[in-house]
Amino acid sequence: MNAVVLPDWGENLAVESRERPEPTPDEVRVEVRACGVTRTVENAIQGGLDDDPALVPRVPGHEFAGVVDAVGDDVTDHAVGDRVAAYFYLTCGQCDACRRGDTNQCTDFGGWVGVHTDGAYAEYTTLPAENALQIPDNLSFEAGAIAADGLATPLHICERTNIDDRDTVLIIGAAGRIGVHLSQLAAARGASVLAADVRNERLAQIDTVTGSAVSTVDASQPDFSARLQSATPYDDGPTVAVDTVGDVQTLDNAWNALAMGGQVVSLTTHHDRSFAPPLKEYVVKEASIIGSRYATKQQVVRAARLLADGRVDPVMTNKVPLSAVPTTHEAIREGETFGMTILDPSR
Repeated sequence: MNAVVLPDWGENLAVESRERPEPTPDEVRVEVRACGVTRTVENAIQGGLDDDPALVPRVPGHEFAGVVDAVGDDVTDHAVGDRVAAYFYLTCGQCDACRRGDTNQCTDFGGWVGVHTDGAYAEYTTLPAENALQIPDNLSFEAGAIAADGLATPLHICERTNIDDRDTVLIIGAAGRIGVHLSQLAAARGASVLAADVRNERLAQIDTVTGSAVSTVDASQPDFSARLQSATPYDDGPTVAVDTVGDVQTLDNAWNALAMGGQVVSLTTHHDRSFAPPLKEYVVKEASIIGSRYATKQQVVRAARLLADGRVDPVMTNKVPLSAVPTTHEAIREGETFGMTILDPSR
């Protein structure tokens, strides 16, 4: 089979021929039908999740959907032909967090698909059976790949912050695949949405996808903080600010514009960046900064249902073959992509 391989952390991707993997007793093999080519994978490629030299060479890619075409000897809950999406985290299933359903908080965490195991930038991949989540028959594989992270993560954010019709939600980096799906989901929950990004073409793309339910704000302007406040119904600023980028200056602007009792939500895992307002400011606004860690397995399943039912539109902006994945990652590094680029290994 053909696969996109990372030879070492931070190096360039290359398309190679590899043996088709065989599932271990507790794994399934999946024929990959669609896989997201995303900024999260780019972060992993650069060693942002783990840079242990023993883990490379590695096939990246974790936001995928496909068809089970082989099952391990001990697998009883999957069969050949099952349509599945992948759960990103390798979890133990036995700790208190896993047992109560908070699988994203596993305390015996085993790592990430595409980092600690080979991922789906390939025609076939293997996956622990418990990480293969069945998707509705009427859901496209492209939408299944989006559900796996691009919508599951926004669903987790909305539930972690209890977003509803009382909120004005600022989304920093709204043109990315997390941002465009979070914009839709927050608006569907009744919130006013401010979608912030840079470059006119990215802002225009947000307008195209989300329509009148979402207002756009140019995050590159020097008066960004003041413009955020003026864009809210009572000039009091956003109640929830979701950062998908990790730019410290933009975060500072969002914090300064935050409404009384507001929340700043960070998704990014940049090792070399920090953000810490003076303690007094937490008290004066009774504001908070919280982290949001991926999603639970149940939230991935529910995200798939939201897409299958048409309650959220999957935003796929480009479909590429394996040969185009390395150049797509170059475009991601330059900030030239929007929404969700999907790999179709059969092309």
